Amino acid sequence: MLIKAWWKFSVELEKELEDLIIWKLHELKIFSFAFNTKIAEKEKFLLDIWLPKEKWNKEKRILLEGKLSDFLKEKYLTNLSFSWDLIKEEDWTEAWKEYWGPSQIGNNLVVLPCWMELPKEFCNKLVIKIDPGAAFGTGSHPSTSLCLEQIELNEFDKKKILDVGSGSGILTIASKLLGAKSLYALDSDYLACNSTAENFILNFGSMTDLKIYEGEFLELLKEYTFSNFDYILCNILAEVILKIIPYLNNVLSKEGKLILSGIINSQKDEIIKLLNLNNFEVVDVSSKNDWICIVARQIP
Repeated sequence: MLIKAWWKFSVELEKELEDLIIWKLHELKIFSFAFNTKIAEKEKFLLDIWLPKEKWNKEKRILLEGKLSDFLKEKYLTNLSFSWDLIKEEDWTEAWKEYWGPSQIGNNLVVLPCWMELPKEFCNKLVIKIDPGAAFGTGSHPSTSLCLEQIELNEFDKKKILDVGSGSGILTIASKLLGAKSLYALDSDYLACNSTAENFILNFGSMTDLKIYEGEFLELLKEYTFSNFDYILCNILAEVILKIIPYLNNVLSKEGKLILSGIINSQKDEIIKLLNLNNFEVVDVSSKNDWICIVARQIP
């Protein structure tokens, strides 16, 4: 479906709230947003959220304001000023261009906005071209960059991969660049599924080696046979990870690994405890700011 226009919802916040507000937006299933730090006070940033116009009527927008207001009041922030601007479809990419440039992640991966030429200093790197479209996943968020770093550190050549909550498809694309030969991506949002497909084609010219499924992981398990994955990638909300952990043993190969991200530090112990209860051992924990990425494997 072609999106004709977007609402840009903006609010100015304290810089120290960046990680918490990202977590809250993930909880609300809002993934298209950016931080504008080009304002006079260095300790503040402008949060811009983009929402498809046809899916966000006045009632839903008022409800979103209320939820964010209540959340921020818990952080002793009051007298907030929210603004709404209608952005036409043709201005959507231009809005992203203002905030986003090429970035190196790990030793050899570079995330490149699709409208930019590759800078010469990255000519020997593995390039992930991304058009953000309607799905989050540009590599700039700590949870995504942590996943990409772990993908690079592990052996993906000729492996079978499942990407749960694929978003823009950035983790699936990185997996193929590093040699994966059988890729499965799923997301509950049809816009994200479209974005995964479009970005995969942008990078490789076709959908070869990739299958995409729309729906919730547990529902898709009832309809399709998912099995013998060498890696399962989950860069999603910790609450969702907790729900699916008991089912991952049946989907993973005996030597397979989980790479779990989207977890804030305070949720780490609960995730690890549940992994241990379900016959997984943690082999690596990496962190960036307040975000955690966990690598685990089945206990023999």
